[in-house]
Amino acid sequence: MQGMRRTCSLILIAALGLGGAACSEPGAPVPVPTPIAKPMTTETVTGTILQLGNFNYQFKVVTNSEVHVTLTSVSTVAVTANPDADPPVVGKASVPVAYPLTITVGQASISVLGLGCTNLKQTTTPPGTTPQLTGQALSGNFCVEISDAKGTLPEAVNFTLTVAHS
Repeated sequence: MQGMRRTCSLILIAALGLGGAACSEPGAPVPVPTPIAKPMTTETVTGTILQLGNFNYQFKVVTNSEVHVTLTSVSTVAVTANPDADPPVVGKASVPVAYPLTITVGQASISVLGLGCTNLKQTTTPPGTTPQLTGQALSGNFCVEISDAKGTLPEAVNFTLTVAHS
């Protein structure tokens, strides 16, 4: 009888030891496989932003996919000369600049101030050739907002932005 108790005690101690060891080391979460499509559509958006201004653009993701947003160019706004104006207006050509703009990807929202874009992901960046914002989106309606959120623009600018998705 005492031998059986000792055997049962050893089995119980071994089981508790193994259970404790299994619980003492947290493992990495197991990812759930979800098919995410590569971007198949690229939309090009152009517009003008004033100091402290913004520009909203709506897009629709049809299939769960990656989303890539790239601010491809920022340039000053050209001014046509008008010597007859009072005071005379001096002409100025549009030139590329590296002013950083804030890019926000989200979902459209309405407030007392008008149409906005909730912040799902955001960055402030100068223009470039590689996506400044990337992520995954389930099918649905989304928006991208380009803004001078921090009020750092010294003048109004034109921009070009691409939004790639499926």
